[in-house]
Amino acid sequence: MEEIGLVYYGYVFDASGYGNAARSYIHAMHKAGIRISVVDLANRGRQVHDSLVESLQNKPVEADFHLFHGIPPQWARLAFKQPRGIGMTVWETDVMPTQWRNALNQMLEVWLPCEFNVTAFGKSLERPVFRLPHPMGSCSPNGFHGTLDFFEAIPRDDFIFYSIFEWQDRKCPQGLLTTFLRTFSAADRTTLIIKTNPGAVGAAHAALEQARNTVRSDARVVIYPEGWSDTQIAALHARADCYISLHRGEGWNCPLFEAACKGKPVIATAYSGPMDYLSPSAHMLVRYKNCPVRQPYLYYNPNMQWADPDLDHASELMRQVYEHPEESRALAQRAAPPLRDSFSPRSVGEMAKARLSALLRRTRPDRWRTLPKKERAAELAPSIPIPGDWYDGDYFETGQKSNWTNGYNWPSFSGLFRDTARFLMSIFPEAQSFLDAGCAKGFLVRCLREEGKDAWGFDASPWAIRNADRSCVPFLELDSVDTHPFNKKFDIVLAFSLLESLTENQIQSFLVRSRRAAQSAILAVICTLDSQTPELQFPQEDIDLSHITLRSRRWWDEQFLRAGWQRNNQRNDLQERCQSHALPVRMGWKVFCYANDSTKAE
Repeated sequence: MEEIGLVYYGYVFDASGYGNAARSYIHAMHKAGIRISVVDLANRGRQVHDSLVESLQNKPVEADFHLFHGIPPQWARLAFKQPRGIGMTVWETDVMPTQWRNALNQMLEVWLPCEFNVTAFGKSLERPVFRLPHPMGSCSPNGFHGTLDFFEAIPRDDFIFYSIFEWQDRKCPQGLLTTFLRTFSAADRTTLIIKTNPGAVGAAHAALEQARNTVRSDARVVIYPEGWSDTQIAALHARADCYISLHRGEGWNCPLFEAACKGKPVIATAYSGPMDYLSPSAHMLVRYKNCPVRQPYLYYNPNMQWADPDLDHASELMRQVYEHPEESRALAQRAAPPLRDSFSPRSVGEMAKARLSALLRRTRPDRWRTLPKKERAAELAPSIPIPGDWYDGDYFETGQKSNWTNGYNWPSFSGLFRDTARFLMSIFPEAQSFLDAGCAKGFLVRCLREEGKDAWGFDASPWAIRNADRSCVPFLELDSVDTHPFNKKFDIVLAFSLLESLTENQIQSFLVRSRRAAQSAILAVICTLDSQTPELQFPQEDIDLSHITLRSRRWWDEQFLRAGWQRNNQRNDLQERCQSHALPVRMGWKVFCYANDSTKAE
């Protein structure tokens, strides 16, 4: 049995945001066990060396999916030729570029790093969008003790604010320089370090000169418009005291993210992608107003907006962290471990693998069944006992957790449930009232009521009850088998595809307590095994992840009898008549039917 195969197309050796993100994703997915072949989209020499990525370049892989990472028009022509394509990109304004729509709508799915992007793209695309956050990179960890020459000119006891970005208006460099110079002077023991791109030499120094002429401050500012290695970046993170980003909009902002994960105090605009990992309780978030995008760029247009950071507020926060460094540092360091856990390469890699597995199940179910069972179960498996909110849209609609690959809806199942209602009436011709335990959306309740029966139901899934059939909502209750009181009498208690989703303790409790409600009998349909071998928890033909207790028919019979249910001696052919009925035969149901002496029920 093979793992999922993925061909990853991207600018994997570029010293850019897309390049850094691609390498981090590749490391994360490889760690999760995805078989990857890498295709470099850049027609130039390698700017960065990465031994893992290099080892995966053009590696033969049987591809289940092709993932294209970067600016969509740059990879669209290549992507159109490949089946089961996934588009991955990132964006910084509130509206997706119109030029990207056609390419992304040709994909099976679109992956984006943050909720800000998911919201913006979801409004414009016909394809599903999925959030896959950036994983932490592989740079040196916090605690790096290297010393580099460029720190020698900075006083040892200076408090260092720092920022790493490509010089452009979106990063608000002029605002950063002006705010720092307005907040501090040379008398303050502080320095601002800006690391930017080599092509920004002239623009950066002109901006600094303009800011000094405007503010007339002699506060220390050092700008490095040059390429740095990971070692140098790590040294800056280690030596500096507070990362600052007065950005107008970000899809993620990797240097800011890395600083937060290292436990550095950060000051950042409270807008867009970084809000997925920044917290107002731990980080200093700058107020802003929305404003039109004015920066010239091929993919910007006048309908787009982003943030105009409040520079006065930024100045207050800079002074606050400078005057209270220990308090700011303590808050940031407490927030860092959860960030490192949530966005670790392993966590993000597992998220990607789970999504690919779900997509494979939807697009190529036969191929999906060849994956190791433990991989299929682990991706979406519930905690045990299964909480009600686990039964969500992925269970009832997308089939990612259940056998309903085409959804659980009334148009598809109305015929089956009407047949089921008639089946129950033929088995229990005198019964007038029914309680459907685990009623899901209430389809059986609806059909029994259409036949004039007094039918009610309860289910533990908030999603199912919220999306229940409107005609029977008044007769349904949100409740679980553990808490339902069974304080109302019914002729028959029903449990269709319920008991195999309970633990053994829950099963025994339900079977004992449900006798309070059943005046005549219980009828259950249960997925069973011919063997009691524990290893057969997920048989190949059953892909419902809620089936946590799969046992033999004999075992189930013992549970009913142990709880006080009885074989009906006066009509000892009742269960045989149930099992031999045309509907259970057609559906392959295993039917269990027992009588109840309610006078002896607990």
